[in-house]
Amino acid sequence: MLLRTPKLGVLFAASAALWLSACRNDPWTDAGEEAQAQAQSAILADQDPLRIVHFADSLLDLDSAAMLVKLEAMAPRHPLIFEKNWRENLPPYLLDKGLRQLWTDAKKVRKPLDDFDRRTMQMLDRIDGLQGAPSGLRVYTYISRAEEFDVLKTEGALFVAWDRFLGSEHPLYGNESAYLRKSHDPMRIYSAMAAALYVPTPSGGGLLLDEMLRRGKQLLFIQTVLGEEDAYLYLTYSADQQAFVAENEAALWKTLARERWLFDNRADLKRKLVEVAPFSKIGSERDQEIPGQIGVWFGWRIMQAYWRSNPQLSLWEVLEASPKSAEILKQSNYRP
Repeated sequence: MLLRTPKLGVLFAASAALWLSACRNDPWTDAGEEAQAQAQSAILADQDPLRIVHFADSLLDLDSAAMLVKLEAMAPRHPLIFEKNWRENLPPYLLDKGLRQLWTDAKKVRKPLDDFDRRTMQMLDRIDGLQGAPSGLRVYTYISRAEEFDVLKTEGALFVAWDRFLGSEHPLYGNESAYLRKSHDPMRIYSAMAAALYVPTPSGGGLLLDEMLRRGKQLLFIQTVLGEEDAYLYLTYSADQQAFVAENEAALWKTLARERWLFDNRADLKRKLVEVAPFSKIGSERDQEIPGQIGVWFGWRIMQAYWRSNPQLSLWEVLEASPKSAEILKQSNYRP
């Protein structure tokens, strides 16, 4: 039976106590903190001073003449942005009124740039520490004019679009369904960056469990380099939805196991339980209350259990664990 979500006041008090007791020895917490300390040590201290470049903010306050001077100065240092025909292409783009309005809107909802830089550097430091060497990755923020991708990864760089994170109520996303608009939360920008940095390859098995664990690995990566809250932001789970899945974890898992869906390869199961959706369809009377992507959430829980059961492993060893999902599930000792 699925349980009713408790009152939030009681929930927050109880969950805070549980979180404090549960997280003390979680391997992802230790790994992230140790990696950050290592990256900030003398070994990795020689970092690119241009690691975070706020392209739009560097230019959009300038008039056209001053902008051209600034562009000429920036061009030699940023070949990923300044292609052969940049003098013809960049000025019209940067002077576009619609683009400037989106930048103005972004400044209203985002955190100060110093806060963005601090959180982004923390994430990059953790990744460098986990790798044992500086990645040399640069982060460019810009205005995309609402292109499809929140974050684009290229060789050596991330391009982060401020206008993909203007808040769910912004008219730019007016044609999107409500459940899709949640992905435009300004605070989701960090987890979107982390997700772009680690995209697990499909195992080739084609089972529901394969895809659950593949996506779950990505959430575990986000949790390690940023934190649990950011992993939930990436899933777009509200506080109520987090409470619901925590309270009903055992009942929901029992349904997946009873229906023998874990080792099923039907595409419609992945659509109902793994793909982005307003809710997850398991055939219960309360499907509307079950958050979308419940299979991804379970994949994350299984990967957490796997790392807890194998704390001697590094993050990369966990993420590159056996491609046989049944083995991971067995070795995780996952018991909700």
